[in-house]
Amino acid sequence: MASLTLSDVSFSYPNNTEDRVISGLSLSIEAGSFVSIIGPNGCGKSTLARLLNGIYLPSSGSVTVDGLSTSDKKSIYEIRRKVALLFQNPDNQIVGDTVEDDTAFGPENLGLDRDEITKRVESSLSSVGLLGKRYDSPNTLSGGEKARLGIAGILALSPEVLVLDEATAMLDPRGRKDVMDILRNLWEKEGKTIILITHHPEETLYGERIVVMDKGRIKQDGSVEEVYSEPEVLRALGLGLPPYVELSLMLKEKGYGKGTIVLDSDSLYSILESK
Repeated sequence: MASLTLSDVSFSYPNNTEDRVISGLSLSIEAGSFVSIIGPNGCGKSTLARLLNGIYLPSSGSVTVDGLSTSDKKSIYEIRRKVALLFQNPDNQIVGDTVEDDTAFGPENLGLDRDEITKRVESSLSSVGLLGKRYDSPNTLSGGEKARLGIAGILALSPEVLVLDEATAMLDPRGRKDVMDILRNLWEKEGKTIILITHHPEETLYGERIVVMDKGRIKQDGSVEEVYSEPEVLRALGLGLPPYVELSLMLKEKGYGKGTIVLDSDSLYSILESK
């Protein structure tokens, strides 16, 4: 399984080399982990996503995947097979006339034989609940289904790491939940490494670690419980908290839970019953 390491990475766009989007950032992501990356608009989250699989190359420092440097042209093909990136608007990544054709596009470009492509397509569509719509046009799918189709397309490439750059941003709450349930299953059941860039704080509860960014740097890095135990850091950046966390802080003021951070309904009920 692939591990990712960023060592003292800085990045500036070619037409504005004086303004660093990423500045001296170091980060290690272990294989098989689920990491959420949050931060205010313009903090460098999307740039970081593109650095992870070599779409962007660091201006200084290094980005490595299993020891392979994204700056090494000989390694970039292998890196992109390991690390797949899904963007915000799924319509921009649809290329096939049918759901099946769209999912098969990646494996076909890998030069796989027809039996292997069929196997991967069926497995990927089954994982996201779209096998029954394999012959439908992608244009007939809902926003949530298109997002799931995007995930199926990258799963068919059999990557070890999935990087999602606000892939649920255009979905309604039901569609977001469907996608997040799929990601959680891919992490827990299939051992995929999930890197989720999101502005929906409740989505971070599906993972195990949160990285908070601000002005191209890491402001906070820890477990879900650790990060939400310091809400003042997030509030200072204008970031919201998940509803259960907000409730736990309100209960703390009323003397419930002795400061316990609530992440789900079961924990909330336990605190209320303990009073």
